[in-house]
Amino acid sequence: MPSSKQQSEQERILIIGAGSKVAEAIVRTLAISPIKYSLQQITSGVSKNSHPDGKTVFRCDVTNRKEIKDFCLNAQPTIIINTAAYTSVDKAEEERQTAWQVNVSAVENLVAVCRLTDAHLIHFSTDYVFDGTHGPYTETDKPNPLGYYAKTKMAGENVCIGGSINHTIIRTNVLYGATQALKHDFVVWTLGKLSEGKPFSVVNDQFSNPTLIDDIGYLIEKILRKKTQGIFHAGGADWLSRFDFARKIAQVFREKEELIQPITTTDLHQAAPRPMRGGVIPYKAETMFGMKFSGIESGLVTMKRQLQVTGHHQWTL
Repeated sequence: MPSSKQQSEQERILIIGAGSKVAEAIVRTLAISPIKYSLQQITSGVSKNSHPDGKTVFRCDVTNRKEIKDFCLNAQPTIIINTAAYTSVDKAEEERQTAWQVNVSAVENLVAVCRLTDAHLIHFSTDYVFDGTHGPYTETDKPNPLGYYAKTKMAGENVCIGGSINHTIIRTNVLYGATQALKHDFVVWTLGKLSEGKPFSVVNDQFSNPTLIDDIGYLIEKILRKKTQGIFHAGGADWLSRFDFARKIAQVFREKEELIQPITTTDLHQAAPRPMRGGVIPYKAETMFGMKFSGIESGLVTMKRQLQVTGHHQWTL
């Protein structure tokens, strides 16, 4: 058992968005870290939940400034990790108020809390802050968000940068990976479609470098150790179209890749514009922290092994 002095010296980490895939990856990474952290999580759900590791997950509305302020003044976190976001790209064009509340107003509340408690804010953003004309992008490329979702994520970044607090912004894209409850992502969606045994279409003109959530957890652990600030891009080693990604998923999981048919983005008539050549270049993070992000095949093999361990042998949701 750690001494009372060691306990007091532990970083007190508060994770916002306990239900997210990223939050789960961070928790399981920190659980095996040689450095022990005091960890609490917040969900916007209507009741408290029990995390698989036995930690209590508290209910708190981060868009309510008084509620999150009172919680943090009691918990006194030294690090706040914000994984919560409104991510419905098309619905954001209609549900603008909700998107702004979650992606901007909530960040404003967290920044205000960090000023009060002197906490370090680690905030997740997206490659959608770029217009996708010449991706993948580095941290020094100039953002140019297209749709309303993208604009709210850009605004959230600006809140962090202008907030006069210690902050780290992590931009990533197309997150995937295994979770206890098989939370939705592009891999899970593709496996579900393949399990139906019917042809389906995937766009062949949107490019990104999909990111394994385990790598995000590892990156966070590195950032916590060094208390690193700034903007970091986190993305997988392979840059490819969604269509090619789907076919690679079928190959690794030994499903019928001929069921996957190419389609163009214009054929989908989506409400919000997409950055066609998106993705991020993670060279800065890899160089600073001595790490390497997974390629598609190795990432999918990792996910497949984890799903088998957790008993997810059927991919139908």
